[in-house]
Amino acid sequence: MQTSLRKRIETILLAFLGIASVMPLRYFVESHVWFFLEMTSLLIAFIGTVVAQSHGERYRGAKHAVVPAAVALAMTPAFFAVAARWLFASPIAFEISMLSTGGATSLAIAAVARTGRTLSLSLITSGFLVLFCTAISDDQYAIVLPLVWMLLCVWHLVANHWERLEMAMPDSIQRNFYLRPSIALLTLLVLAIGAYVVRDRIPNSNQLLFGFMPTSGGSVWTDPAARDGVGNGDAAIAAKDHAESFGAVDSDIFLESTESTLFDMANDMIGEPIPKIKWERRQSVGNENFISMHESASRTEQGGGIFSTERMPPKKHRHLNDAKDPALVQWDGPTGIRLAMHRYDHFDGHDWSQSKDYENKTLTPVNIGDATWFFNPRLRPFLQDNSDAVSVGLLKVNQLNSQRIPAPMMTAGVHVKEVDRQDFFGIHRDGSLFMPDRERIPPLTVVHIAGLKIMEDEIRHHLVAQPNRQTSISNSVTGVTASMLEVLINSVNGQDMIPFEQLSACLDKLRREFTFDRNGSAAAGSLREFLKTRRGGDHLFATTAALLARKLGLPSRLVEGFYVRPEAFDITAGHASVLPRDVHLWAEVQLNDGRWIEIEPTPGYQQPVYHPSWWLVTRRWAAASWPILLAGITSLGSIYITRRAWIDWLLTISWSLSGWLRPRWQIRLAIRIIETRAQLAGQRRPPGTTQRAWLEQLTMADETISRAAARFCDAADALCFGNSNQFTASNAAGLVGWLQIRTINQMTQESKS
Repeated sequence: MQTSLRKRIETILLAFLGIASVMPLRYFVESHVWFFLEMTSLLIAFIGTVVAQSHGERYRGAKHAVVPAAVALAMTPAFFAVAARWLFASPIAFEISMLSTGGATSLAIAAVARTGRTLSLSLITSGFLVLFCTAISDDQYAIVLPLVWMLLCVWHLVANHWERLEMAMPDSIQRNFYLRPSIALLTLLVLAIGAYVVRDRIPNSNQLLFGFMPTSGGSVWTDPAARDGVGNGDAAIAAKDHAESFGAVDSDIFLESTESTLFDMANDMIGEPIPKIKWERRQSVGNENFISMHESASRTEQGGGIFSTERMPPKKHRHLNDAKDPALVQWDGPTGIRLAMHRYDHFDGHDWSQSKDYENKTLTPVNIGDATWFFNPRLRPFLQDNSDAVSVGLLKVNQLNSQRIPAPMMTAGVHVKEVDRQDFFGIHRDGSLFMPDRERIPPLTVVHIAGLKIMEDEIRHHLVAQPNRQTSISNSVTGVTASMLEVLINSVNGQDMIPFEQLSACLDKLRREFTFDRNGSAAAGSLREFLKTRRGGDHLFATTAALLARKLGLPSRLVEGFYVRPEAFDITAGHASVLPRDVHLWAEVQLNDGRWIEIEPTPGYQQPVYHPSWWLVTRRWAAASWPILLAGITSLGSIYITRRAWIDWLLTISWSLSGWLRPRWQIRLAIRIIETRAQLAGQRRPPGTTQRAWLEQLTMADETISRAAARFCDAADALCFGNSNQFTASNAAGLVGWLQIRTINQMTQESKS
């Protein structure tokens, strides 16, 4: 049995979707020129196969070209894989090429298939490809592809059901709700809602991370088809097993180091480690984790406890000579964020220092799965359950000579693999995470970080001004500087604005009207000069933002740390390198529930993203677009009230333009128009009732229309089931013209009376 054009087109679309599922696995690790050349060749081969198939159906002599064209289409990815690896030294993983070949084969089968069984083979191949590529992908949006594939497949199966049913020529057809094509739209809605509900509740799968596919490893220094990585960096602690899997660390043999690590590298073969005069906390590990060589890194000066706003331009940074990777830390997570190291809450007009004591060395241990996490007791009350804490990212320490853990905003808990001792983690007196009783975090330590999500709605509700805070600024900033701050805040302060909106307006003014200059000679050296010239470093932007927040009655503080630049993320290595030049300062403000949120006043740095809820988005849109909303509701109401008139008018126009249609199409259009008018008049054709019986019952109250209905049914039967070609538009024109909505209503009332 020949396949219909609709079936072929739908199967081809599903095959293209299968090929699209492979593209994200290849695009970021291969040469873009070579990738686009392969995709272009694949498209050309597909067009050639379709043309060969079309000529083969028309001319018998052209059938011999169909099979070679289909084979060429299916083997295009394999050809490019071999050519890229052996001729142009641009390796493409053979596993990924195999998947691409599967997608091309599915496309070739769909293009040349002549039976439904062959099309089903293409359908199965594309479905397997989409599901498999989604399973090995680590992108949270990869689930969209199988959802779209399932939606199209449901549509395809439903359409095939009705096509087979119509070919059976039954006496009557009753469509159940689950067999209507519109159920595909309902399926899409249900799938979308389900994906949104479970988006953060499905744990990441670790079954395909251990070298099974090329996506589990590789870097810019190695073959992108490498399979040595483990993907998540757990094994990188103390250079155990695959230390290079998290990122680009030195690939040479690690030098001997006398520095203490997180672990006692005890081994029965060499005895217990020699005691050191200087004691640091350690975590015991088994003999299977022992390695004999460690990485050594140069020390850098640890930051002090005071930060001055009056600073000279820094000298040129001198890079370490004994380190191949200049990164202080490596970050695997979202970019454009800030990793806090030091916080200061007291400002005397020149220097920032820390006055309040938040020190806590007893973090709350929580076992989640097989991992032991340690949560901040101050943020623990905001966790209803462990699912409220979302994984933010992984941090690997390279050359950071500090006991502090760089952590993003709202960090709730940390975890280091194999470490289950509570005394390894604590909160410093300024509120920053650190490792107590250590000089520095050991190099190559990988820290898992989990944080809290906060919505813009919560900030608007909990960001409350405290009047006593407005007077505290006068003790630290006086004279001309205080006057300049007063003028700056009065220029954006509105009477009807809430504190969140006032603070946002101040930050927008700083980012829009002030110029950031990190090292330039024209940069201001003091806060007063910065407010006068409107040009300076990020420490002056942060100081000004913190003082403006206090002027609004909001508790604030200065934060020093690192900025993770978006352009620093290496998609192949899977991490972003944080360099010494990424040191940055910003500010934080406190909510009335004790939580701190960060603000970014410096131009050129991404601002923190606080997502509004759907309710807040709806309210904003309604407030900004209420005239349009009111007009739209009025228009929709008018359209609904007058729906019978304008639908009847559209049906009349559609019939008047049907003269160019074939007789059979005209009769089908006439039946559709009559049934639509009857449905609007409340006289839907009962399930199982034939057209003739229904029309006779509907028109029995009017003899003239009843005779026209009989002639219409006779002409339709002769045209559809006989050999008569005597059907003309006049057989249906009278009935279509008479059976309008108001006529059907009138006849219904007469028949009831």
